[in-house]
Amino acid sequence: MALHHKHLLALAVSSALGLSAPVVAEEVAAAAAEQEVEVLAITGKRISYANNSTDEAIKNTKAPIGNVLDLVSQLPGISIGQGDAFGGDDWSTTISMRGFNVNLNEQQLGITIDGLPNGGSGYGGGSKANRYLDTENTAYVEVGQGTSDIASASLDALGGTLNFVSNNPLAEENLSVGITGGDHNARRYYTRFDTGQIAGNTTAYVSLSDSFNNRWIGSGSNGFTDRLHGEVKTVTELDNTTITVRFSYDDTEEDNYNTVSLAQFFENPEWDRLTNVWTGNPDIDQNFAEVWSTLRENSFSYVKVDTDLTDSLNLTVTPYVHMQSGRGDWMPPYQVYVEDAAGNRVSRGTGNGTLTPYQYVNAAGQPILDPNADLTGATRVSSYRHTHYEKDRYGLTSELKWAMDNHELRLGAWLEQQDRDESRDWHNVIDPKQYHYFDNQPYWVHYDRTYETDTQKIYLQDQISWNDLTVTLGVKQFYVDVSRKDNIVAGNEGKLDSGSDLLPSLGFVYRLNESYEVFAGYAENFKAISDAILETDQDFANLEAETAENIDLGLRYFGDDLSLSLTYYDVQFDNRITFLQPGANGAGPDYLNELDGTYVNVGGIESNGLEASLNWEFTPGWSLYSALTSNNAEYSQSINTLVLDQDGNVVLDPDGQPAINPAAIFAGDKVAGSPETMLSLSLRYQGEAYRAGLTAKRTDTYFGAALGGNKDEIPASTVMDFYVGYSKDLSSNDMFKGIDLSLVLNNLNDEDYLAGGQEGAYYLGAERTATVTLKLDF
Repeated sequence: MALHHKHLLALAVSSALGLSAPVVAEEVAAAAAEQEVEVLAITGKRISYANNSTDEAIKNTKAPIGNVLDLVSQLPGISIGQGDAFGGDDWSTTISMRGFNVNLNEQQLGITIDGLPNGGSGYGGGSKANRYLDTENTAYVEVGQGTSDIASASLDALGGTLNFVSNNPLAEENLSVGITGGDHNARRYYTRFDTGQIAGNTTAYVSLSDSFNNRWIGSGSNGFTDRLHGEVKTVTELDNTTITVRFSYDDTEEDNYNTVSLAQFFENPEWDRLTNVWTGNPDIDQNFAEVWSTLRENSFSYVKVDTDLTDSLNLTVTPYVHMQSGRGDWMPPYQVYVEDAAGNRVSRGTGNGTLTPYQYVNAAGQPILDPNADLTGATRVSSYRHTHYEKDRYGLTSELKWAMDNHELRLGAWLEQQDRDESRDWHNVIDPKQYHYFDNQPYWVHYDRTYETDTQKIYLQDQISWNDLTVTLGVKQFYVDVSRKDNIVAGNEGKLDSGSDLLPSLGFVYRLNESYEVFAGYAENFKAISDAILETDQDFANLEAETAENIDLGLRYFGDDLSLSLTYYDVQFDNRITFLQPGANGAGPDYLNELDGTYVNVGGIESNGLEASLNWEFTPGWSLYSALTSNNAEYSQSINTLVLDQDGNVVLDPDGQPAINPAAIFAGDKVAGSPETMLSLSLRYQGEAYRAGLTAKRTDTYFGAALGGNKDEIPASTVMDFYVGYSKDLSSNDMFKGIDLSLVLNNLNDEDYLAGGQEGAYYLGAERTATVTLKLDF
C-alpha cells in the first residue's frame, strides 16, 4: 500500500479508536508533508457522543514544567484541581466531570495513554497521565465526556475517558534543548533528539527531562517535587503495516499538600497547616512538609502493529507492559507496641489486635506503655511510616476492523493481568530532636498483601452509513476477577467477581449540510470494584459494581473560521461507592487505620446539563475560544439517614426525634465537589514570530460536602493565565535552526481559591506563578 494511503487509513482508525496514529499537529506535517490530514477540531470529532480535544494554543498557556493534565482544564465539563503550582503532587490532584470525580476517594473517569489503560488513577498504586507523558511530547488530549469510544480500555470510565496522545517523531533530524526557570525555585531541563528517516521507513525520538520545584506554600524546608522523565518512540512504515514502539520512564519524589477545612481557608488561604521548620517535637513535626511524601517510579512500554490484511480488513494488536514501584510517607508522633495471644511483642501483623501507641522509652530503650508512668530520664520516640506500592501489568488490546458496503464492523478485545503488592511498615526515627532520619530496618510490618486482577473485555460495533446519516450500534462486556493473598496471616484471603452485564451503546450522526450536524448517543458505562475494597475488613459481598447510563444530544457546526458544539446530557449513575478519608472536617490522619478511611455506599446520582464550546478565528492571527458548562448533579436516593443502635433500633435525639446520621446522604442534595457552572474564555494571537494569549476560567459556587446534608459552599473564583512567546526559524548557516522564548503567568490575578478536594477537605489553589522557557533547535 502506498505511504499516502497508509497514513489516511491510520488517521481513520485513530479517529474511531482514540489510539495513536499520525497526529494532527505540526510534527505530523513535518513527518509526512505529502499526506492530507483532516484537522482535529477543538470542538469535537464527527461522532455520536460529546467529545472535545486540546489544540496547540491550549498548550501555550501551560508551562512545560506543568502537569499534562492541565491541558484539559479549559475544555467544557472538566474541572482540574492541583494543589501544587505546577501539578507536582498526585495526592492533591483532582478531576471532576459531569458529577464524576477522580480524587483520593473516587476514581470514576478513565485515563488512557495512546488508547492504552493507565492502570487506574487512585493514589495507592494508580498512575495518572503525568507519569507517562511530558507536555512537549503530547500531540493532543481528546476527552469523551460521558460516553467514551467503545474500545476504551479502562475499568474506571463511568463518566467518560481522557485519552492522552503522544506525538510522532519528526521526519528530519533535530535536537531540541529547553530550559525553564520560575517561581518557587522551579527549574527544568529538557532535551529531545529526533533521528529523522532511518533506513527509509523509520523515524524515532528520545527525550529526557529533569524538573524541580519547591512547594508554593512557605519557604525554606517547605517540601519539593523532583522528577526525572524519559520517553522513546519509533514509527516504522512497511508496505501494509505500521509498527509503533513507545517506552516511557518516570521517577518522581513529591512532597504533598494538606487539605484544609472551609473555615481554615477563610482564616488563611495561603497555608495548608504543614510546617517548614523542624522543632524536635514530634507532635508538631508530624506536620513537617518534607515527611508528607509520595515516591513513584513508573515504566510503560508498548508495541503497536497496525496492518492491512486486505483492502477492507485491518487488524491492530498492541501488547503493553507497565511496572510501578512506590512509597507513601508519614511521620506518626509515636511508636506502636503489638502483642500476640501470649502477650509477646510481634514485629509482623496485628497479633491479637492489641495495638498500643507509646511516645517514650526508658533508659534501657524499653517502651513505656503506662500513660501515668514517671517519665524522668525517658526519651521521646516517633515513627516514619511507609506504605509500599508495587504493581506489574501485562496486557493486550486488539481490534479487527472490516469495511463492507455501507457497514464498518469493529470486533475487539482487551486482556490484562495485574499483580499488585501493598505493604506498610513502621521505622524508628533515630533522633526526633535532630531530624526525620530513620532506621532502614522497620521495627514493625503492619500488613503485607498481594492482589491479583484479571481483566477481559470484548466488544462488537457496527457503523452503518446511509448518505448523510450514520448509525452506530455496539455492545461490550467486562469480566473482572479480583483476589487477595495475605502474606502474613495464612488463609486470610479474599475473592471478588466484578464483571459487568452486556453494556449496549447506540447513536447517530446526521449531517444537515457541509457545516451542520446533529448527533445523539446512548451508552451504559461500568466501573469494576477495585482491589482496594479487599483491603478492608468490611463486608463487600453485597457490593455491586458501579454503572452509569449516559445520553447525549447535540449540535455541531464546522465553518472556515468558526466551529462550535452544543451538547445536552443526561446521566443516571447507580450503585455509587465512595471512600471516606480521615482528615475531612479538620481531623488528623489515623495512622493505625490500614486504609486511612472507610468505603461506604452512597446510592445513586442523577446529572444533566449543557456543555458548549466555540472556536472563532475572527481575523487572521486572532482567535477566541470559549467553553461553558452548566451541570446539575444530585443524589437520587436517601441512604443511612437514621442512627441505629446495635439492635437495629432508631436512636432518638434529646428532643425525642429520630437522630439524623451525620454520614447520611439525602435525595435532591447536590453532589459534593462537582462545580455547577464554569465558563472559560481565551483570547489568542498567533503571528509568524510572536504569540500571546489571555485565558480566564470562572467557577461559580458549589458544595464541597454532602454527608449529613449539603454544606461547605465553595466560594466562586476566576483564575486568569497569560502567555507571550517569540519563535523564529533560522537559516541552515546559523548556529541554531530555531529559537523559542516564552513567558507564562498562571493565576495572573493572584486569586485566592480552593482547587478541588473531597468531602469536607480541600486543597488551596496556588498563588500567581511565573515561568520562562528558552528552547533551541539544532
